[in-house]
Amino acid sequence: MKKEIKWCAIGDSFTYLNDHLDETAYRVKEGYLTRTCGYFDNLSVINIGMNGSSTPDWIRIELPEADLYTVLLGTNDWHGGVPLGKREDFRLKKEGTILGNLGLLISHIREKSPEAELLVMNPVERGDFVYILDPLNNAHGSYLPDQGQWLADIAEAIYETCCEEGIPALNLHDLSGFTPENVVRFKRVKTPGGYRNLPYPEYTKYPVCFDEDEYPYLPEAADFTYDGLHPSDKGNEVIASLLAARLKMLMGDRLQAVETNY
Repeated sequence: MKKEIKWCAIGDSFTYLNDHLDETAYRVKEGYLTRTCGYFDNLSVINIGMNGSSTPDWIRIELPEADLYTVLLGTNDWHGGVPLGKREDFRLKKEGTILGNLGLLISHIREKSPEAELLVMNPVERGDFVYILDPLNNAHGSYLPDQGQWLADIAEAIYETCCEEGIPALNLHDLSGFTPENVVRFKRVKTPGGYRNLPYPEYTKYPVCFDEDEYPYLPEAADFTYDGLHPSDKGNEVIASLLAARLKMLMGDRLQAVETNY
């Protein structure tokens, strides 16, 4: 048995929900962290994901020591209007932009565990999000810009900046296959003729009264997500399989693969 690899997972609700399945109303059986660990015999995870967090929330966090760190942030920055910034912000660790904040966070990781491996991931596309436990918590999908920014542009900048600055990165946005068309199979919306289960983009034509209408995502609506944003078991497995393959490339024989998976 090889030495245990301690993995510190930094992220938003995608990461947080791995250990809080009750907040998915148990529509998710296993998150991407648990699924990724299942590919290896000697990988254990420290999940410090924060629900709803964006890059500004991470620049002063005390980090645990670990052998491996992953970072998956950006979708809440997009929705919260944090400006993307420029590559120079990343290099200068300039607080206040997504790229600058990421540069700061990465510098803190390096200070905490200089010998640790690091992998940065970028956010995936999303549909109309409606929180399953509180429909008043909702947001439109990435088929529209938010406060002048496209989620795809943020994802591209995170990936390309890390690659050009020598930071290992995983392009989840392009490789995972999440799109507005497949995040859910349909959204249940009230139309003049009654409730209908409509796919994207048809559902975008109908406004939703979140405090009165039925919850729009029945269990059978799930595809890559179960609520328009957060990965379903299918979506979590897609992320986990991509991540496991990238970690194997990054860490080589330090990770002991489960025979049935590799």
